[in-house]
Amino acid sequence: METIKLKSLKGAMVVLSILGLIVSIYLAAYHMLGIPLLCSTSGIINCNNVINSPYGYILGIPVADYGIVFFIVELFVLFFIKDPFAKVFLNGVGLGGVVYFLYSEYMIGNICEYCTSVHIITILLLIISIYLYKKETK
Repeated sequence: METIKLKSLKGAMVVLSILGLIVSIYLAAYHMLGIPLLCSTSGIINCNNVINSPYGYILGIPVADYGIVFFIVELFVLFFIKDPFAKVFLNGVGLGGVVYFLYSEYMIGNICEYCTSVHIITILLLIISIYLYKKETK
């Protein structure tokens, strides 16, 4: 029973990573291809303000591009790296990104619902990876 639960959690991490990758690709496509963003543009929820702000870029690269790299690395680690600490470490780095982006949204005064979905995914990945680490290193 415990083995099934651990496999289910690993599967959940794969699904979450794919969802994060899809959102990141969508936001990157906005930057690269100019596809429209389907989100609110009035009030506190305003993706355009967040994504197009100076905080929406790091070293001139859209933040979404970093998200693509993060989730591809996440999937690589999930499939090919057996060390459970590697997953915790990677998702700890992801949490650092979430903290930066929450700070940036606070400074901008707007929230991006797509960004928020990636924040939630990243936090869930960290929680699951810590749980799995504890179970696998007993």
